[in-house]
Amino acid sequence: MGMKISILYLGKMEFPKFRLVDWKDEGAMVQSPAVAILIQHPTLGNILYDTGNCEDFSTVYTEDMLHDYPITEMISIREALAQKGLTPDDIDLIILSHLHFDHAGGLKHFVGTKAIRRVLVSEADLKNAYWSVMTGNGGAYIRSLFDVEGIQFQTIRETTKLAEDLELFIQASHTPGVIGMVLKTDHHGTILTTSDTIYTAESYEKELPPGGTINKTTDEFFDNLKRIKEMEKAYHATLLFGHDYDQIMDWVAKGVID
Repeated sequence: MGMKISILYLGKMEFPKFRLVDWKDEGAMVQSPAVAILIQHPTLGNILYDTGNCEDFSTVYTEDMLHDYPITEMISIREALAQKGLTPDDIDLIILSHLHFDHAGGLKHFVGTKAIRRVLVSEADLKNAYWSVMTGNGGAYIRSLFDVEGIQFQTIRETTKLAEDLELFIQASHTPGVIGMVLKTDHHGTILTTSDTIYTAESYEKELPPGGTINKTTDEFFDNLKRIKEMEKAYHATLLFGHDYDQIMDWVAKGVID
């Protein structure tokens, strides 16, 4: 019996579309979901990929974050796990795609659990996160969200196979090291997660680079886009994007994937 995958919807942000992707109409708005993925694996246990926003965002996030990416719906990772009959104590491993506020914001719920001693991140992103916050250039990193009590990071720097049906790969786009996943399911084929290197299906199909100033150049986006297209073809994969509201709500409605 293979793994079971659940998409956990953790609320949303609503903001001008040009802050997400390269878009000329400054009046166009977009809904951007916060998401985690619960993987219930037969040998690895309960794995959580990302943790969403922090429910104390109004006091923890910077004024610029609150202005540019306002949170209009907040569901904590604890609440989302409870809907699956689980608590943070039931999680065996946390994988963070990267350490930005809307992905690492729920780590505090795992303080004191076994999972906080097994938080897997990319080495490049971890270094970038600490460098950024320690030099006053935090941007989308907030130290109090990821530097929590008792946390022990395990780092990877290249493609890493956790099991025959679960492989991690490093993307040098959005941040210096964003973890994507290759998930080989029994009944739904291979699922490939891009996280924030490619935000939406529209961005993928129309080759729209990200908006804002997170990516220093568009070169890294297009390099990664080419790689993902090659992986999609090689694996005959279905892509799961980082902040595609319609896709996420569709997958949530479908329920458990196995």
